[in-house]
Amino acid sequence: MRAVPFTKQYGFRRTVVQRVEDFLKANHLRTRDLPAMYVKSAICLGWWSVSYALLLHSGFAGWPLPLALLFALSFGLATSGIGFNIMHDANHNGYSDRPWVNRLFGLTVELVGLSSFIWRQQHNIWHHTYTNIAGLDEGLEMDGWVRNSPKDIWKPIHRFQHIYAPIVYALAGVALLFGRNFQVYFTGKSGETFRYPPMTRNDKITFWVGRLINLCVYIVLPSLAFGLLGGLLIFAFTSVVTGFVMATILQMAHVTADVDFPEPTGDPLQIENEWAIHEVQTTSNFAPNNRILNWYVGGLNYQIEHHLFPHMCHLLYPKIAPIVRATCQEFGLPYRSYPTFRAALKNHWRSLREFGRPPELACE
Repeated sequence: MRAVPFTKQYGFRRTVVQRVEDFLKANHLRTRDLPAMYVKSAICLGWWSVSYALLLHSGFAGWPLPLALLFALSFGLATSGIGFNIMHDANHNGYSDRPWVNRLFGLTVELVGLSSFIWRQQHNIWHHTYTNIAGLDEGLEMDGWVRNSPKDIWKPIHRFQHIYAPIVYALAGVALLFGRNFQVYFTGKSGETFRYPPMTRNDKITFWVGRLINLCVYIVLPSLAFGLLGGLLIFAFTSVVTGFVMATILQMAHVTADVDFPEPTGDPLQIENEWAIHEVQTTSNFAPNNRILNWYVGGLNYQIEHHLFPHMCHLLYPKIAPIVRATCQEFGLPYRSYPTFRAALKNHWRSLREFGRPPELACE
């Protein structure tokens, strides 16, 4: 995929960055290597490890299946927590000032079932550069099952996507483990538009080590503890929990009818906007005052701040949010923030229903 440039500069990015930097300096706040982040990481990894240990023990000890499924639920939620918090910050280089620390913690993406090579290209580059642009933002793509943009290709099945989308979200984890990871590795692409750069030797080694870990953690060890069928049941259950939670959180901030879905124009293609303004116009926050949700999703409910400052530890997003909001208002930009998780989820569901309507009926 060839780069599509942003051709306008209105001073918004320069202004908001300067104001945030001044605030951080005045309050002696670091943007990375925060002690609280290391503590949070230990909690997430401890939660993951203890849940998994109890899950396996319940199988070897012959505990009742409902209890095993409870541990599996905890394990699935903990896996998502690692994805939201540790691997996300680290792969954005927002965890530490030391590259090797970011790389080390970034490898936790392999525990989630994703490939670090694929994630960095798909999420860091395509999603964060071309947010909500159909055909350029792979974060919108769900193999054609869900139409996440009013500018994307419509299929008759999309009429019912607001009903079956939760199933697609739930199966996203399994699809990544056994589908897209290997598709990208062997073909170098995940679609006609999304062609990945060549993998280095280290990328290939990391890929296969990650897949071996996935096989052992999600299939082999549970099968030893519960038997083959029981192990597959546990794998399916945990994957559904992780996939559904991660897909829902990641989609809610961008797939709503209130945000913009711009298209490139011209020949060669270009985007007549400033990149930072584009990010604000295509993104929304949700439940900013929900401390439990904010802790669990790694600040992803502050998506506007995250898209403007992806290299900053997410623990700082609530502190800089008032500055970002005020600067948006000064430049006449929308700062969309749903007050609750429920409100954002409801809007997302309504948007899926709207995007699923035939294009000729969508505006009626």
